[in-house]
Amino acid sequence: MNLPVNAPLVENVFLDQLLPDKLLNDLSNKKFSGFAYLMADGKYSFEENVLVFSGGNIIGAMYFIDCFDIHMFGEDAFYMAIGNYGLKNGILNIYGLTEDQIKLVLIFNDKIRFDYKLDRSGLSKLGFNYNESKIDELLKDRTKTEVSRKDIFRNLGLKELLADK
Repeated sequence: MNLPVNAPLVENVFLDQLLPDKLLNDLSNKKFSGFAYLMADGKYSFEENVLVFSGGNIIGAMYFIDCFDIHMFGEDAFYMAIGNYGLKNGILNIYGLTEDQIKLVLIFNDKIRFDYKLDRSGLSKLGFNYNESKIDELLKDRTKTEVSRKDIFRNLGLKELLADK
């Protein structure tokens, strides 16, 4: 899925440097519109997700697992994405968009829609817990469809870039 990219607000910030509840609270308080792209080092492969914001609230979500053809959208994607924020190994990028750009993203990608109000009660319910059993369940009948980026790092002798050296 192609998303418009304006000047980044946050670029290549490591997850272990973030407090996810504070980050989302700040985005909510600033009435942020745009998207957050996170690539995390998951249990079996890199996991990628996008949270789309409008006026400080989440209005859409996407979640993908590298090389297993897992593509989730909407509510299911949202909860998997939130779990990724609980990991320590990953990189976050945040891009601001105009409200018109957000509307276009939703028009052409209606399946990503999921509204989540980021107020105090909404934030306190999230937990940011990576769910390994859910990952196992998602992948139990899947086989790899290609070599993962994680495997490429290992094969090139760049294991120091991975959490599971």
